[in-house]
Amino acid sequence: MIKNKKWNILFIVISGIGLIVYILLTGNWSRLISQLRYINMLWVSLGFAAIVAYWIFETIILHWITYSLHGKYNFRQAFKVTIIGQFFNMITPFASGGQPIQLYTMSQQKVGAGVAGSILMIKFIVYQSVLVIYSLILIIWKASFFQSNMSNFFYLIFVGFGINLGVIGFLFILTKDRLLKEKIFDFVLKLLSKIRLIKNVTKYEQKINKHLNKFHLNIEFLANNKSLLVKIIVLSFLQLTSYFLIPYFIYRSFGLLKVGIINMVAAHAFVQMIISFVPVPGASGGAEGGFYLFFKMFFSKGNILTAILIWRVYTYYAALLVGGIFLLFGKTRGEKVQLTGHNPSYKNLKNNTDF
Repeated sequence: MIKNKKWNILFIVISGIGLIVYILLTGNWSRLISQLRYINMLWVSLGFAAIVAYWIFETIILHWITYSLHGKYNFRQAFKVTIIGQFFNMITPFASGGQPIQLYTMSQQKVGAGVAGSILMIKFIVYQSVLVIYSLILIIWKASFFQSNMSNFFYLIFVGFGINLGVIGFLFILTKDRLLKEKIFDFVLKLLSKIRLIKNVTKYEQKINKHLNKFHLNIEFLANNKSLLVKIIVLSFLQLTSYFLIPYFIYRSFGLLKVGIINMVAAHAFVQMIISFVPVPGASGGAEGGFYLFFKMFFSKGNILTAILIWRVYTYYAALLVGGIFLLFGKTRGEKVQLTGHNPSYKNLKNNTDF
């Protein structure tokens, strides 16, 4: 695992150097320096504020779910889990390392693995659902604009949307169909047993069933707690909006005014949908290409490369820097999480559940 992480970080460094080398070879280095010198720092600051807001909204969501479902949990603990998750999302293919390291970090904070796993899954399901609905609204609203300006590339939007819709559809089936989940885990356990990675299948089956019970209990509680669910949905919407606004702030930092804010938000949402499944750490290469493909209609040839560089600093390297600092110095003193739950209705639901 350590070797894989080193190779992923090396890949990230190489991709960053590659972008800089490309700027040098195309003769745009002096132009880049000049543009960076004269960009509007107010809009640059708003761009940084937007990415920080993205992290803060996710932290609040994690804090509220954990506190409401399982008791004592402070904001600093939640922020550490959030930013470390962001870091590992950036250095692993398909952003696959974020949730496992978040699960491990929450376990270190004395949140049980089964409890933490269900919390992270609930958060992901809500986030993914809001993303799909958000993107669908933008597709309906702005389809004609992008179709007229992007020709055949427009259909990449539907590919990205279809993949994200498929993911959330599968997750909803898993939350509703307990038998299907049991069959999937049973298949995986038998496979692991055959290749001799695990010995006692029954022991693992008991652990998985215990975690499934907790997961279903938490899902049922959240479904019954409409107030909490609405708050999480609203915060997820604000989280995505703050992220999607970043290219607009970059655009305004160049002193540009012609493009409407909704077009920029829609373009960034579509880029995010398409690159979220690029199978390299941080979607390197695909992210820059996607941004260029969608935003070249807004930026000129003279400033598009600078815009890409600033965008990657906001959406990529900032998470690496802050997440790396927390990994090195952000030790959090854990508190034992009370499994009684903050909301008294949780205890009643636990007593009345069939699981």
